[in-house]
Amino acid sequence: RRSPAALTALLPERDGGSAIIYRFSRQNTEDLAANLCAHGFQALPYHAGLEDEERRETQERFLRDEAPIIVATIAFGMGVDKPNVRLVVHYDLPKTIEGYYQETGRAGRDGQPSACVLFYSYGDKINQEYFIQQIEDDAERAHAEQKLAKMVAYGEAKTCRRAFLLDYFGEEWPEENCGGCDVCLARTEPERPDAAHTYDGTEIAQKVLSAVIRTGERFGANHVVDVLRGSQARRVRQFHHDTLPVHGIAREFTKEELQDIVDQLSDKQLLARRATGDYPTLYVTTTGRAFLKNRETLTLAAATPLQGNEAGEPDSALFAKLRALRQALATDLDVPAYVVFADESLRQMAAMLPTDHDALLSIKGVGAKKLSQFGDRFIAAIQEHVAEHGTVPAKSAAVAAPPRQSSATSGYHTPLSETETRTLELARQGLGLAEIAARRGLSTGTVLKHLERSVESGAALDLTHVLPPEPRYARIVEAFHAANSDYLLAPVKERLGDGYSYEELRLARLRLRQLHSAAE
Repeated sequence: RRSPAALTALLPERDGGSAIIYRFSRQNTEDLAANLCAHGFQALPYHAGLEDEERRETQERFLRDEAPIIVATIAFGMGVDKPNVRLVVHYDLPKTIEGYYQETGRAGRDGQPSACVLFYSYGDKINQEYFIQQIEDDAERAHAEQKLAKMVAYGEAKTCRRAFLLDYFGEEWPEENCGGCDVCLARTEPERPDAAHTYDGTEIAQKVLSAVIRTGERFGANHVVDVLRGSQARRVRQFHHDTLPVHGIAREFTKEELQDIVDQLSDKQLLARRATGDYPTLYVTTTGRAFLKNRETLTLAAATPLQGNEAGEPDSALFAKLRALRQALATDLDVPAYVVFADESLRQMAAMLPTDHDALLSIKGVGAKKLSQFGDRFIAAIQEHVAEHGTVPAKSAAVAAPPRQSSATSGYHTPLSETETRTLELARQGLGLAEIAARRGLSTGTVLKHLERSVESGAALDLTHVLPPEPRYARIVEAFHAANSDYLLAPVKERLGDGYSYEELRLARLRLRQLHSAAE
């Protein structure tokens, strides 16, 4: 699913190589490049609207590895023979299979493992159709529609994508499983259902659909999002949408989160886009109106926060050890390293320090099969590292909450897992983090994560006995209010300095959220 978080999760896996991210429009490239730079990545935009000298300089910096990430329209890449492009991302749906195939061919020209990722949303189809409808020649327009239909079929395919591409170009793939595309990899290792990656999205879906209706179903997603977030932008005031009852009813969501929700509602065909006027506009479908009328429930996918995972940044030394272990196992089995575990799984292990089977199962990409095959080896390596170095504090813990809804409304109502419930029971008995960790054989970071999940799920829990002493707690609360950072930890840590631990900050933040939910 397209989201800033999903994209940034891919970027660290370039192994020192370069990345090209293709976007639909010039403005898209500018916005995304700026967003990536704001979050610590070196990215430059490239499109036909730039001056010739700026385009030439950007391309030269890319070739010299001075600009490792380029965000570009299709204007970029022709004639660029860079061997170490490790990642090609299509953040919007391309117009044709031919164009997509040509652009993905820029990855891994040195023969080293590289990735090509396509983010697909039904809304992309609507955007492309809008511009196709501007083509005056009937035959040319019909041809473009046929090409787009094939591209959409590829994006929606539930069968091997390699076979799909080869068939399109008149060739055959003899194997049932290519071992490389997302469809075949999912068949090899089915994803373990994890309720923590979904949430009850009924209320926010109702709010989004209501905002589309209240604004007359004649505006695009950006305008609707602005209304939902309570924007006082000139265009919002011009149409008096700042006086609507839906104005500001979803302030707790970021712009990116709401855009993602709009895409999900489009994918579920509750929303659609019509190509009228100068730009595509949103409208609520018959299915969407039935959803509102019948008060149906809806589950949405939770976008991972852009700022990082709950345990902070991974311990780099442990990450290196885990990668070495993965490589040794892959060599023994004569399989690619990612078949054992993806880099993202290892990063989460190095951040969350799982030291038992339950904790390891909470890591993305770890299912029952991989737990049985490799779990004990990785747990042993983590336990050895923890024993040698202790629980490593997060180096950068700018952590955002999951979708920011209170447990009193429609936020995380997913049931607690067995391991989270056991931790909750010990906390209710008055045990501190260290005592619970010792009894359960977990790290204190994992225990704290369990408590956070418990509070988010609406479980009753008195946190008094685990909070920092009153003077310190009061100082932390003051820093949260002063930082005005939507409960992000990094700005608060910067204000307080090294005399305060991230563990104290997380506990104080948890109490603040608890109080906020109770007040709503």
